[in-house]
Amino acid sequence: MKIALVLVLFSASVALAQESLKIDEPVKRQVTSGSVQSYAIELKAGDYADCSLDQHGRTDLTILAPDGSPVRHYPGPAGDAERLCVFIADTPGTYRIDVTTSETQPVVYTMTLDQVLSRDERLKPKPWQDPNPSPRIDALRKQVASGNADLKAFWKQVTAEGTPLVESIEKDPQHQLVTFLWRGRSETRNVFPIGSFKVGGRYPLDYVFHQIPLTDVWYLTVRLPTGARFTYGLSQNDPLVFNGFQPERFATTQVDPLNPHRWGCAPDATRYDCQSMAEITGAVPQPWIVKNPNVAAGTIEKQKIHSELLKNEHDLSIYLPAGYKANAAPYDLVVIFDENAYLSKVPTPIILDNLIAAKKIPATVAVLIANTSQATRNEELPPNPKFADFLAKELIPWIRAHYNITNDPGKTVVAGSSLGGLAAAYAGYKHPEVFTNVLCQSGSFWWAPDHSGAIPDGVITETGWMGKQFIASSKLPLKFYIDAGSFEFDSNGTGGGILETSRNMRDVLLAKGYEVHYQQFVGGHDYLSWRGTFADGLMDLIGTTSNTSAGS
Repeated sequence: MKIALVLVLFSASVALAQESLKIDEPVKRQVTSGSVQSYAIELKAGDYADCSLDQHGRTDLTILAPDGSPVRHYPGPAGDAERLCVFIADTPGTYRIDVTTSETQPVVYTMTLDQVLSRDERLKPKPWQDPNPSPRIDALRKQVASGNADLKAFWKQVTAEGTPLVESIEKDPQHQLVTFLWRGRSETRNVFPIGSFKVGGRYPLDYVFHQIPLTDVWYLTVRLPTGARFTYGLSQNDPLVFNGFQPERFATTQVDPLNPHRWGCAPDATRYDCQSMAEITGAVPQPWIVKNPNVAAGTIEKQKIHSELLKNEHDLSIYLPAGYKANAAPYDLVVIFDENAYLSKVPTPIILDNLIAAKKIPATVAVLIANTSQATRNEELPPNPKFADFLAKELIPWIRAHYNITNDPGKTVVAGSSLGGLAAAYAGYKHPEVFTNVLCQSGSFWWAPDHSGAIPDGVITETGWMGKQFIASSKLPLKFYIDAGSFEFDSNGTGGGILETSRNMRDVLLAKGYEVHYQQFVGGHDYLSWRGTFADGLMDLIGTTSNTSAGS
């Protein structure tokens, strides 16, 4: 009986020590070591309780369910701090917040119950707020709300300007607001952009367009680095599913009808056959890609080479500079992978014509190697000893036998992008006696022997196989140009990003004492940027004057 009476009295004392918290009525108290201060909140099942605590010292909080079992703990920290204390009520009843301290001195704190929301209130759709508010879109939204919007005039002005719209950000010259627009119709359910500009692309639903209510204006505003350059398309009524290839998205993606600048379009291309191009204010000029009628043009010869090592045949395009002579001083040489892309998307002959005429590089012969198929590309361009031997032991001797080119590896460049950039680095590593200069554009340095020919999904145990080879070897007679785009970062946490692995490769080479010219451009994994940086790489490696410092 005595024991029972003590328990009853103890329970009563705990109950008397509890204070009921009321919304927006702060309670200021002092707690000492060894004591417990308790606060009661009456909740229904599913309620969300949001409390805050302003402490001057260390406090520890414990949330207890109506049956006395702990719901969660909020330990520390020490010092002056404002702390959050939130929880969900699984069952109805009186919940308790116990406040204790391990400090030797009394701690003063203020406890506030900020809000209690029912399940229905908490899950009610909340008004959407634009994370990157565009002043022009905000102004239009206000005009619509007041009934003073002239949408015909808006669309007329936008059509004249072209999209995307670009606005500066006050006190942030390093970034700009870029707004994409779509003129919706009755069948428009959503609009989703497909492009390389997606900073923070881990959350693709963040890029779904929003509609200004009661209008045909659908828009997306993103905050991008100043001077961005990228390609993109727009998918109306997109499936909004992101686990692998989506045929529906392939069917719905088209060019931006409000952007007159197209990329990769054949003369008979429809709106579904090519992409839109954006070069935002401040984009680095690409002067060497422009054909100059006052510059003498080189010529292209088509050849084939059979490889006994590879057991296949490659088409070649041979660029000969204007005035090429078989009996002149030997010409410098550039060997380039992905022939078709470097004749069309990267206008290599025009770039070489301009650089040679401006005396930025010596008179140079270029050999562009075609891929026999995509499957063969995926086999040959990742580090492949047979392909590297083909370059050094079959292709280069064949070129020297047919054209007047240098025997000096210091005047020879091996170049490529993506897997081609990786192949260039490997060719230099395997045969530095042939290739001294490595030009690597957005190289696939994520590659390792247990990975396929594409950036893998899921968790990757190791990347940077190519860098490890240079770490393990003695320094070779090589120098490098490496670039990567700021939009090529690892958005999935797989370790497969181009930007991070390119930086790592740069740092490995610098640590080993190599000359490295590094450039980070504001763009993605596409030829739109590579067509400009290709000239930079040539000038850095075989230029007649130094254009950037080593390791820049």
